Amino acid sequence: MGRKRRREQSVAEKRRIVAEANQQDANKSAIARRYGISDSQLYAWRKVLGSETDAHFLPVITDEPSLRNNDGSLGSIDIVLSNGHRLTISGAVDPAHVKRLLRTLVST
Repeated sequence: MGRKRRREQSVAEKRRIVAEANQQDANKSAIARRYGISDSQLYAWRKVLGSETDAHFLPVITDEPSLRNNDGSLGSIDIVLSNGHRLTISGAVDPAHVKRLLRTLVST
């Protein structure tokens, strides 16, 4: 009886499996078995890739009519990610650009 050959999943496959595992009430052990991987492998992928699918934008509500400081200068926002990366945003920015930056920082 020979050794089982390890199956190599593409990054796209890993992302799809992680997205499935990140669904609310997902049975992670059953998902791992279905794809022929160990629970620990799924958790490792979730640690590396999971943040990509976990990232959500929340609305920001402010009483201020603009994001300018009292001295007239534009304000800034600091975002610190769980992997230690920090993103500082100053002035007006395209939200789609911020989303791309966050996805890149989360995956590195």
